[in-house]
This record gives sequence, C-alpha cells and structure tokens, in this order.
Amino acid sequence: MTYDLGRPAGHGLIARLPHSHRYRLTDAGLRQCAFLTKLADRVLDPGVARRGPPPPPEGAIAWQRFDLALDELVKAAGIAA
Repeated sequence: MTYDLGRPAGHGLIARLPHSHRYRLTDAGLRQCAFLTKLADRVLDPGVARRGPPPPPEGAIAWQRFDLALDELVKAAGIAA
C-alpha cells in the first residue's frame, strides 16, 4: 500500500495528513481528476461510441492526427510521463 500511495504523493496529487494514515487530494490532483473526467466524458466516450469498425486506410492519417493532438493536449496539461 505504501508503494501505491507513494507514486501519486510523489507527483503531488495526494498529501498525507499529519499524524494519521489518511491522505487528501491536493489542488493539483483535483485539477487533473477534473480534466481527465471531462476528457473522458466529452472526447473519449463519444469518440469510441462513434468509432465503429477500424478506420479504412485513407482514414488512418486522420486517426493518427487525433492521437497526436490528444498527446499534445495531455502534455500541455502536464500529466504526461
């Protein structure tokens, strides 16, 4: 459990409450949770629902552009590794 909590704590997403075994979500952690929830609700869920079968070869470039744009968005938000 210490390892599992140490990683988000190391990234500043959670902080340990003094003199207890409890943790709280930091402001940065709350912002990232809100961002990821909104991203899933507004982009990923509708995109996967509309996707259907794999794109044809001519649509592969558009799919790669979407992946690159999503990577840029994640990097700009500061949540990329």
